[in-house]
Amino acid sequence: MNDDFGAMPLWMLSPLAVVGAGLLLSQVIGVLMQARGWPRLYGAVIAGLILGVSGLGMVDAALLTQFQELFNAASALVLFEVGRKMDLAWLWRSGRQGGVLVLGCVLRGMGAWALLVAFGLGWGEAAFIAAILIAVNPVIFTSMVSDSNASGVATYAAANTVGISNLIALLALSGSLAWMRSHNINAELGFSGELLRQASKLALGAGIAVFCYGLYTLATRISKAQAGLRPGILLAALMMDLGLCSVTASSALLSLLLMGLLLRNVETRENVFQAQVKTAQDIGYALLFMMSAALVQVQQLFEWVPLLAATLVFAARIGLTRLALLPSGAWGGDKKHAIALSLCSLVGFGSLVVDNSLTGASYMSDSAASIMAALLALNVLVGPGLTWWGLKLAGETHEGDKHG
Repeated sequence: MNDDFGAMPLWMLSPLAVVGAGLLLSQVIGVLMQARGWPRLYGAVIAGLILGVSGLGMVDAALLTQFQELFNAASALVLFEVGRKMDLAWLWRSGRQGGVLVLGCVLRGMGAWALLVAFGLGWGEAAFIAAILIAVNPVIFTSMVSDSNASGVATYAAANTVGISNLIALLALSGSLAWMRSHNINAELGFSGELLRQASKLALGAGIAVFCYGLYTLATRISKAQAGLRPGILLAALMMDLGLCSVTASSALLSLLLMGLLLRNVETRENVFQAQVKTAQDIGYALLFMMSAALVQVQQLFEWVPLLAATLVFAARIGLTRLALLPSGAWGGDKKHAIALSLCSLVGFGSLVVDNSLTGASYMSDSAASIMAALLALNVLVGPGLTWWGLKLAGETHEGDKHG
């Protein structure tokens, strides 16, 4: 064994160096692709596929667990940003527009459930996966918006939908998870008991968000911190929020979303958080998506039944989102197509690393796991491109306006 280690390059013995090398590779490839007019996030896709389980096998689940806290911190920034993009006043005033965005989330879940049942999955198992498929991937959407410097009515509506979809998915997932756990052979509680347990985790996560936001507000007022100094205080509050959720096994997903929601809808002072931490967020996007790509099993795309199911579900999510937008006259046809495409991406249960209140949910059958793996592989390969295309179709990208 010593001889084997002696023949191995020293940097390969350090998990941190391997992750750093992957991040460096993703940044270099991403910049080269962006210079040619392609989404920069594909640099993370290529790096992840090269170094991950479908490539050299240098980055796998065992290695990534050693950096759980690092990924949790990156996830915290992403989820906070999702919450910060939700404009409750606009959603309330918009009436029908807000309603169709919520309807799209519901239809995505119902459509995915129906298709999964048609492919032979049990009702409870299909509902569990369908709850996950309600959500739009915040890493893909926010990264594509950042890269293309997109802004406008369609981008604004889609950004609000990302937050709405994740909140609805979290609530649906809690209910379906309670059902799955209560019907497991080793179940400790019945459905009502499990549902109460999940509800208490959500409530505790919400309470922690209010507490940490209160600390942030109190600290900035006591110190009379100027706008340029408040992001540091806010980052400290976010880390406290994440840590408290971790030790109490409460819902960090809900808590971090609420932190962003509170800053956007309660904070009345000038907020410069976005400008101050944009570089850290961009690195976080690449890190998280490289992790997702590293765990993708490309061979799942060569099994025709899971691939067919995944393709139909993926396409149905886009089609149902577009269908939900029909009753609204606020956007033209191209804008509606653009919104539907930009919301195509999905999240996987394994990517919810930030929320240990959702652990112990490995109840999927082999067929369900194969379909989910094919969905995630499809999402990594085409999700960023379709989201980028949707933003372009909306005519709201302004890459030429970037400076620096």
